[in-house]
Amino acid sequence: MSLRDFRARFFRNFRFRPSFSPGSISRIKKYNFKKILPVLILGIAVIIAVFWVLGLLRRTGKPSSRLAADGRAVVAGAKATQSLNREFSFPLKNSKGVTLDEIKFLLESAQLRDEIIVKGNRATAIQGRTFLILTVKITSSFTRSLEINSKDYFRLTVNDNSIERLAPEIHNDPVIVQPTSTKYTRLGFPINDSDKNLKLLVGEIEGEKTTIDLNWQ
Repeated sequence: MSLRDFRARFFRNFRFRPSFSPGSISRIKKYNFKKILPVLILGIAVIIAVFWVLGLLRRTGKPSSRLAADGRAVVAGAKATQSLNREFSFPLKNSKGVTLDEIKFLLESAQLRDEIIVKGNRATAIQGRTFLILTVKITSSFTRSLEINSKDYFRLTVNDNSIERLAPEIHNDPVIVQPTSTKYTRLGFPINDSDKNLKLLVGEIEGEKTTIDLNWQ
């Protein structure tokens, strides 16, 4: 055998032959895909969770940005204010209707606000609405503590509708006034931005009322 024939036979016997058929390659691809699929799903879920947490942190971080340097909450200023400084005296009666003393209400001011703090939480008026807020000072010379429902002494009419009398929906009742002391409180009415001719009616539920026109500055 010549050298040329030997080399030809040698390389023919050791020629590279793929050990995988097209069918086996297809099965391997399917196997790898099934193995990788759970990893892909987990990765997508992690990415979605990260974006959700970041969005939540941005939302929860907004209120904290509206804090004063000392940590107290800051609300938007009043849109309009009217100083009133009107004082009213009402009898303090016991369960039998006997007058024991009198309590004094000083209606200091009225304001229109879009934001207020109610029991430590921020309340924001929805579009088209606002809050009418009254600042009231209650003084008692009685020698015992009193629980006073301040909302019973104030009503509001709007748009010259004297039949519908609105009661305060925002209040701290019952207001506890300690013996021979003064207590500040606030009352509020949610109203429409479009409401006009606002009038306060001040007085006991079954007594005469004093009318106060609100003219905003």
